[in-house]
Amino acid sequence: MRERPPGIRRMCIAMEVDENTAAASGVPRSPRWRRNLESVIDELRERGLGELEGAHWNPPAGNGGEIAVLPPGIDEGGFVAAFVGATRSVLARLNMVAGAERLRVRVALHQGITQLDESGFGGRAVRKVAALRDCSALRAELRGYPAADLALAVSAELFDDVVEHDYPDLRGRDFRRARVRLPAGERVDAWLLTVGAPVPVLVSVGAGGRGSGPGARPAAASAGQAPRLSLVAARSGQAAPASRHAR
Repeated sequence: MRERPPGIRRMCIAMEVDENTAAASGVPRSPRWRRNLESVIDELRERGLGELEGAHWNPPAGNGGEIAVLPPGIDEGGFVAAFVGATRSVLARLNMVAGAERLRVRVALHQGITQLDESGFGGRAVRKVAALRDCSALRAELRGYPAADLALAVSAELFDDVVEHDYPDLRGRDFRRARVRLPAGERVDAWLLTVGAPVPVLVSVGAGGRGSGPGARPAAASAGQAPRLSLVAARSGQAAPASRHAR
């Protein structure tokens, strides 16, 4: 009997350029799409996020974006706060470059048991973070929120352990809880955050109406839901492709 690989709890990241800014669903993407995502990851690594330096990146699938598995034992809260802030800043900088395609990215974060074999890291945690990144609810965030460059989904497990405790530039109350349907049909709780450029405008969205600030969206349909905050910011410029350093 083949020995089962040991299971180790790790944080997982799944990233993908949103298809509406790259190619239609089911259409093979150009090498430029890959370079654009690689440019984001390169800049994140250059900004001192040490956990990314020690991360294992699974071989990318055709249209599957990127998946990273971080080393065990990291400060998950500190990393999530730094990662979200840095990603927002990197996208804003790339999208200020004129003459190229605007770059909008979907990101999912989760932590759970992973196994390493000859094909890379796998296990339920890796499958779930990819499914959160690809779920229709996260795709809809960018479609319904044109000012945003980043849509983030955090699993309920990671949010409960880490994100609900406020960190600098990352507050649990800025997330919106959603019951999302994963591509395989499973329904899970996740926390969604949609952000644009740095220095956002806070827009209060009540249960019965729209926010008063720019880019406000309709509130959730459920009656009696407490007001929530969405992060809104205007976009400027476009994204420029860049080459990827070896990982």
